[in-house]
Amino acid sequence: MASANISSACLLNVIELHKKDFKEFNAPKEKGVIISNPPYGERMGENVDELYKDFGDTLKQKYAGYSAWFISSNMEALKKVGLKPSRKIKVFNGNLECRLMNYQLYDGSKNSTPTLPKGGSFPS
Repeated sequence: MASANISSACLLNVIELHKKDFKEFNAPKEKGVIISNPPYGERMGENVDELYKDFGDTLKQKYAGYSAWFISSNMEALKKVGLKPSRKIKVFNGNLECRLMNYQLYDGSKNSTPTLPKGGSFPS
């Protein structure tokens, strides 16, 4: 269905669709946006904490410079991502109250202070 929708929207040259484990992907060099609607653990009572932790770990290791958006009703699992959201938006997916979380992925720490190069000043 996703392929048909991408095609009907004439976005085949813009959107790539892959089906494999997220941990197996290598981040493209051109930075982008990752959007995910992972399982919430609502329908079948499955424990999704490890999945959310794996998402966060993979984002931290491979996707510096990207922006990631997750939607979930499972607030405890969202904490397992291990990243500080830059934005939280309250939304509903059917009757489930959810959060649409945005994570800006930085290389190193967002708050790190740059160090001066040898010579004591930055180039102009």
